Amino acid sequence: MKVMGSAILFFEAIVIGLSIPISIVVYGVDKSTTLWVTFLLMVLCIVAIGGVRHDRRGAITTGIVVQLIIIGAGFTVRPMLFPGVLFLLIWALAIALSKKVDEAKAARETL
Repeated sequence: MKVMGSAILFFEAIVIGLSIPISIVVYGVDKSTTLWVTFLLMVLCIVAIGGVRHDRRGAITTGIVVQLIIIGAGFTVRPMLFPGVLFLLIWALAIALSKKVDEAKAARETL
């Protein structure tokens, strides 16, 4: 989960940053609102990467909370709603696959 979770959160931070011009130009969201919300969400993703990379307790919960906050912010800055839902689904898939990967690693180590 360390590498996969970190990669998901990293790419999510990039996608959120790329939503700035779309929010301002296409959707006409206030520039300062867009910049503040986007910046805070990007920082939140980066902080969550630190939690996932160090395998601290609650890293999975932190990732889910980040996804839900981004979905909630999508109601203020509309272009963040779709990526929030998409990355929540990817996060859920990563959680499901991480269990299988851990089992495969354990089986390989016993050989």
